[in-house]
Amino acid sequence: MPELMNAVVLEQFGEPEVLSNVTEVRVPRPADNEILVEVRACGVCYLDSIVRAGVRPGIELPLILGHEIAGTVAETGAAVVGFRAGDRVASTYRAVCGHCYYCRAENSALCINVEAAGVDRDGGYAQYVVLPESSLSKVPDGVSDEEATIAGCVLGAVYKGVVDKGRVRAGDNVLVTGSGGGAGIHSVQLAANSGARVIAATTSPGKVDAIKAAGADDVVVGSEDEVVERVKELTEGRGAEVVLDTVGKATSRTSFRCLARGGRLVFIGELGVEPVKVSVPRMLYRETEIYGVASPTAGELTTILTLIEQGKIKPAIGTTLPLAEAASAHEMLRTHSNIGRTVLRV
Repeated sequence: MPELMNAVVLEQFGEPEVLSNVTEVRVPRPADNEILVEVRACGVCYLDSIVRAGVRPGIELPLILGHEIAGTVAETGAAVVGFRAGDRVASTYRAVCGHCYYCRAENSALCINVEAAGVDRDGGYAQYVVLPESSLSKVPDGVSDEEATIAGCVLGAVYKGVVDKGRVRAGDNVLVTGSGGGAGIHSVQLAANSGARVIAATTSPGKVDAIKAAGADDVVVGSEDEVVERVKELTEGRGAEVVLDTVGKATSRTSFRCLARGGRLVFIGELGVEPVKVSVPRMLYRETEIYGVASPTAGELTTILTLIEQGKIKPAIGTTLPLAEAASAHEMLRTHSNIGRTVLRV
């Protein structure tokens, strides 16, 4: 095992250029319940940009970003029993403790002692990363490293949002905001696969063809009022039974206005830290359901990887860049020029 590795280290908060340099740092060592993973690919998530900019509180620097990790087991800790060197693995966004109230109740997505790679501990913008065994799943042979990177944070959250929280059914009208981004384009795909009529909203005219290819029946490019008007037209004035909001504050008002009576609004993805205004009387009288979606557990990640292998989910990988171009990947996030997910190849 080498003593040093290449990594992009966040030394100070700022614009994408703070990630311009690849430096040498020591290869981390796994504890008893941890695994040293040789990183093959790492997805670039909006959360990474929030951490990089210093918007998320409680971040300690220096830090290696990246939680959408796929690679190969290089070394296992003494207490690890489920993996061995050479296994291909993918990681969930967060590692759970296994012993708190929520973990014991088999609802580990709500673990109160959770740690996130690239947030609370070093992540995958590096040649090697140490991860808890509880955060890893084996990758099937038919799934590429790039596809595996987004099986957890992106696809797992979207799958839970569409199937568990949104309860999308055939015949539902489903609005997806931010439909050209990583969470958005997969929300379009999974909602369409469920038999829904999908109305996709985007601010990027250049992404319309890709959004339609993902399964959208209608794509609306325009202001809040234009989106609301078009949704009402397409739903005979009722609005959408389900809204999958992958943006947050910037589209939350649109989402509420487009929601039908008894509708379900699901917030998916890392949506920033800004508060969203909610009209409680409107929720009461219209019996609105509002949900947030946490990242998947390792067991749910295994389900997603199997669905990818079976061809039932098709990961939308937009651009693949080398690790040295992490700053370029973050600039694409900043300008919303990426379609699907941008992945760093390590």
